[in-house]
Amino acid sequence: MARNVSKNVTPKSNVTRKSNGKGLFSIIDTIFNMDRLLGGEFPAYQLRYLLWLSFLIVLYIASSLHSESLIHQIDKTKAEVEELRADYTTQQADFMKAGKQSEIIKRVESMGIEENKTPPTKIIVKDW
Repeated sequence: MARNVSKNVTPKSNVTRKSNGKGLFSIIDTIFNMDRLLGGEFPAYQLRYLLWLSFLIVLYIASSLHSESLIHQIDKTKAEVEELRADYTTQQADFMKAGKQSEIIKRVESMGIEENKTPPTKIIVKDW
């Protein structure tokens, strides 16, 4: 059977990498070359501050997206209210027009009932 032998390969850059582990930080270190930025090793004691800051950023983004969706919903509701108000005004005008005497006479004439042309007379009863 063949035996795995590690080869000593010199890095292409002048920065040495410490990626002997298989952990999360070693993967991050190999991908982003954190040695140059952080001075040799990842400061794990500042990880909680980094996580807290990332949580606040995510919370800020979620809040802004939620507020934008509320603004869109409010605009949609305002447009719907304006449409309903216009329908109400139109229906109210139609109802007021239909309640006029001239419109009622037009509808009643089709049933065979005619408008009374003589004005009503007042009947006065005297009690003795």
